[in-house]
Amino acid sequence: MPRKPAHEQFDTLQALRDHAFLLFARHGYEGVSIGDIAKATGLSKGALYWHFDGKAELYLDCLKRLHRLFWRYIFEPMAATPDPVAGVLQLFRGLEQLVRDPEIEHGVGGYWLIPHTPETAPMREAQRRFELDSAAVITEVLRRGVQQQRFDLADDLEDMARAMIALMETVILPLRDKPPEEVHRIMAVLARTLFRAYAKDQDLVQLLRAF
Repeated sequence: MPRKPAHEQFDTLQALRDHAFLLFARHGYEGVSIGDIAKATGLSKGALYWHFDGKAELYLDCLKRLHRLFWRYIFEPMAATPDPVAGVLQLFRGLEQLVRDPEIEHGVGGYWLIPHTPETAPMREAQRRFELDSAAVITEVLRRGVQQQRFDLADDLEDMARAMIALMETVILPLRDKPPEEVHRIMAVLARTLFRAYAKDQDLVQLLRAF
């Protein structure tokens, strides 16, 4: 069989990735079969294996796609923001933007349903690395705030970074079903709660009322 032109290969690969991303997001790794993906894309199983060794490799590709969305909306802007207060606020603003992205409008809960098997070890490692790298960004932003005497975190700095990652992963699931105004109000309350607890200057808390 002659090899497809490059543009047709790209279209096939993109369709495969898009449909697999949605299926895994809804049903998790164990809830989706190669047959399900082939049926959703209108492709043969052979076409899938042309691009990926199997379901595990395709799932990992989709999981990294989700991670890139978090980095685009949240962690890259946080890291690029010199002011630590604005950097922390970017986490909440980024979450607002992320939940409105069309790629996750059908949910992403399936990506937190990775079973503990030898086959899924690379996926769990990718998720662990994502959480470590993103926590490192938050930790650095918070550390700058402590150095500038804007936050009083004492020994809670790294624990707070991990808590913010957990919060982020938790709220992304239900927020997608809420209207933008409600999402903004929820993010504002969470931000004010954080700053009320740890801001050294109470003027910051007052400033956040405009958020």
